[in-house]
Formats: sequence, structure tokens, C-alpha cells
Amino acid sequence: MISLEREINYNRYTYTQVLKGKRYYLYEQRGVAKMRCFELFKIKVLEPMNLNGKKYEEREVFPKNEDFGKTAWTICDLDKAIAKFNELENE
Repeated sequence: MISLEREINYNRYTYTQVLKGKRYYLYEQRGVAKMRCFELFKIKVLEPMNLNGKKYEEREVFPKNEDFGKTAWTICDLDKAIAKFNELENE
């Protein structure tokens, strides 16, 4: 399986992995206006597939916009983000 990279550039933001658990990731988000927030999300795995003749391995994927509020959250305080991460990991 292919895991998410430690650093991801997506939608004009840079995301750097802070924590990885058995069920959740926590990434630091940096981008416009010197903002600093954290993205906490459930690990989502896509099954292997063949698409247009190209083979894709099983892989983890970054959350989509519609995942936020359900299985992904933006938290702009590191202590609160870590507390929520620990709470979800230990459910």
C-alpha cells in the first residue's frame, strides 16, 4: 500500500505530517496570509484498480472537501488538534 507523503502540496497549501495513528492523520497546513492550521482526518484507502489501461496500487488519499465535518476537520490550535487526534484514535 502507498501511504500519504510527509509533505503534500495541494490547493495552494503545504501540508506537513505531524502525527499518524492507526486510524487518523494530523497534518499542519500552511498557506496564504501566514495562516497556520491543522487538518485532522480519518485515513481513507482506495482499493487497487485499473483505469484506462493504467494500474493503480492500493493507496491512502487526502480528504476531499465534502469529507470536512464528517471524517475530516480543520483546527487552528495545535493543542486542540492533538487532543482531538488522541480522542479519535482511542475511540
